Amino acid sequence: MTVEEALRDERLGSLPLAAPVSVSRGTSLEETLRLMRDEGAGCVLVCEDDRPVGIFTERDVLNKLIGSGVNESEAVDRYMTPNPACLTSRHTLGDAVRMMTGRGYRHIPLLDERGRKSGLVAARDIVNYIAQHFPAEVMNLPPRLHQKFNTPDGA
Repeated sequence: MTVEEALRDERLGSLPLAAPVSVSRGTSLEETLRLMRDEGAGCVLVCEDDRPVGIFTERDVLNKLIGSGVNESEAVDRYMTPNPACLTSRHTLGDAVRMMTGRGYRHIPLLDERGRKSGLVAARDIVNYIAQHFPAEVMNLPPRLHQKFNTPDGA
């Protein structure tokens, strides 16, 4: 199997994904940030009845909170990205890569057949998959992806 075939055919449900960290609407920023830190999570899903209604990420912390004098008792709802784009475990790695690169995402919630949270795929999950399954291809990448070698390098 090639990297291209894996991106086209491999389903997100086959990745070893951690359960998504989530909070309910109305949860304070203080509690949300503590949960992110304690869980080592890059994002938190904001859910209503286990359905994602928003996503709060490290990028939101940097762009919306740092230096703004925000009150940590405020609800995360005000700072989350509402109605996050989601995929299912039946979507492919390529679907996730296209969404991440096209929209600038690093995390995509996964939904089950009832529209409830079932997982979270991060860019690092896809990178880890490719590095584990295609080590020779990864090790032989040029220092810059657009770079082309005219002759073989090395002994």
